[in-house]
Amino acid sequence: MPEHQSDLPLDGAFDLEPAAPPEMREEIARAWNLPIGQRVEVFFRDNQLDTIAGVLELAAAPDFPWDIRQTLRLRIGECDFTTREIEHWKLL
Repeated sequence: MPEHQSDLPLDGAFDLEPAAPPEMREEIARAWNLPIGQRVEVFFRDNQLDTIAGVLELAAAPDFPWDIRQTLRLRIGECDFTTREIEHWKLL
């Protein structure tokens, strides 16, 4: 595995509280066009990590009313990042 790449366990259990109820996460995923709750590989811009793989989750729910220009706080495993740090992503 390259030096700046991380692969987190896809089936590991974390004790993190969901940032939003499932129905809200689905709406946010559609509005921001993100695969929240799905296994992905995320490629970063100008970050210490080049990529990270795992289940994409919300780290914090966005303010309501939603503005899709708002930066979302996301998480894969215990690694937090924002939508502004993502170059692109792909489903696994």
